Amino acid sequence: MVVKILLILGIAIILITAVFVYGNQILLKQECEKYPYSYKCTTTSTTPTYSQTTGYSDSSGGHACSKPIKSVSYTLDYNGKSINFNPVDWDEARLFCYATYVIEYKGKLTVLQKPEVLDLISHYQYKDVSIKALEFKYIQDKDFVNRLLPQNKGQEIGCIIVLETPNEKRVYLEDEKLQTFKEFAYKVFEQNLNSVSETDRQLFLNNLK
Repeated sequence: MVVKILLILGIAIILITAVFVYGNQILLKQECEKYPYSYKCTTTSTTPTYSQTTGYSDSSGGHACSKPIKSVSYTLDYNGKSINFNPVDWDEARLFCYATYVIEYKGKLTVLQKPEVLDLISHYQYKDVSIKALEFKYIQDKDFVNRLLPQNKGQEIGCIIVLETPNEKRVYLEDEKLQTFKEFAYKVFEQNLNSVSETDRQLFLNNLK
């Protein structure tokens, strides 16, 4: 009887281990399809070195990060190319790092540097948080912005930013120097959206990036 029980337990452990390993392989495959240059998805020719960095470059250009993120440096042979840097957590990089030549992205960095915003984000997984800004060409349409924000009519608006977490959604207004001068709950801003034309409403919602 004891031998039979031990045998059953042994088989159960093997099955659980197999399911766990297979599950991890599936997750790794999904990550590698999304981020083929990830350290876990390549064979390196040097020992990786971990550090904290506030910026990095990839094929799309330079990225500045609003806070230090964990990075890994190494050299690898990937289709004849050498890669020397990658974020360790791509979800973290996606949330906190942006190309600085895009005005809307500079505005995001300002908001993401706020201690209260970092504290809010810290309660969630990075993949569950998003931050978007209205495309700058629409910010330049003063009549459109005045219709969205009639209470701020005549005030110079440089960026409108929407931060969303699983339990909270907030709006940040920045001036032309991309300094935040107003913050409020999205439901307050939603009242404005509900009072404008459907065309204006969709124009705003479809051009957050």
